[in-house]
Amino acid sequence: MKINTLRRMLHASLWLTALAPAVLPAVAQAQVPAAAPAWQRNAVPFYDTVHALQGIYGHWALPRAKDFDRDARALVPAVAALCQAPAADGKAALESARAAWQATARSWEQLAAASVGPVIARRSQRAIDFTPTRPALIEKAIATQPQGAKAFERIGTPAKGLPALEWLLWTRPAQPGSPACSYAHEVAQDVARESAALAKAYADAATTDWGAEDEQEASTAAISEFVNQWVGGIERLRWAQMDKPLRAAGSGSSTRTPDYPRTASGTTLAAWAATWSGLRSVTTLPASADMPAAGEALVPLEMVLRGKGLNPLADKLRQATDKVDASMAQVQKSGLQNKATIQQTAKDLTALKFLAESEVAPALQVSIGFSDADGD
Repeated sequence: MKINTLRRMLHASLWLTALAPAVLPAVAQAQVPAAAPAWQRNAVPFYDTVHALQGIYGHWALPRAKDFDRDARALVPAVAALCQAPAADGKAALESARAAWQATARSWEQLAAASVGPVIARRSQRAIDFTPTRPALIEKAIATQPQGAKAFERIGTPAKGLPALEWLLWTRPAQPGSPACSYAHEVAQDVARESAALAKAYADAATTDWGAEDEQEASTAAISEFVNQWVGGIERLRWAQMDKPLRAAGSGSSTRTPDYPRTASGTTLAAWAATWSGLRSVTTLPASADMPAAGEALVPLEMVLRGKGLNPLADKLRQATDKVDASMAQVQKSGLQNKATIQQTAKDLTALKFLAESEVAPALQVSIGFSDADGD
């Protein structure tokens, strides 16, 4: 009697175990909106550190480094054409040089949004985009007329890079045939030299076998660097580019225009949009996108979390990112005069950074360190 009872209990237990996989997913799926993409409703593959680094270097940073190098190379002849333009064609040549600068700045901002690997190792941020520009140093450099890479090594960074070119193309536009224009051409060549070096460095980094036994320590350091630079990029956009200039300009009825980046060229909004686009792309997957194939596409942090079974945290990350998306879109629509929308975007970026530091980084077993991007 006891044996038969035990057999019946065992049979029932096995039947329930077999039934569970068919029932539990249906219950779990019922909690996700039907409109959600398949990778939010269903289990996704496990993405490890190797997959994340392959995506970051091979499918995110490398294409952006190539875009930056292409645009920086095109900037050089555009500025040369300005310097050689007849007086009658000077205005058109200046507009062409400005357009080339804008394209270069946008591709740089996309790449530098989360500065990893070569950008950090080469200190490219300082070489290409040092702020604030020092007009007195630019004037001094114009007087010395440095030519070539070696001569440019002796020029201080506040007189070089994209901000210096912005000053020479907008604040005090260089005239064709002038010493200022010759210097602007040298500055453009210096930016192009750095862009070429970055493109090569990222091409080399993209071939790294992050899964090799002798690369394990390097891969751990690389993913930690990436997460820290991602957080730093969020904070740099929030503080250095938005909140700090706004606070420095005063509050209330103050009519002073904040010293936002790219103010001279009138491209502040475009710069913010490019930087946020770069940050967002490594954070969440577009709802319309297919599930990334491990090792063959960028795996945003949201998908890394989902691959680890951390869907609730991934959902929180997505919601925080969507909030920044919405507030940033409002800034683009209402413009720089609407301080309230800029302040709201800064608050939403603060919330995203807090989530990144307090929950996302620990989930990825990464410690967040202090960086120059941190505000007061």
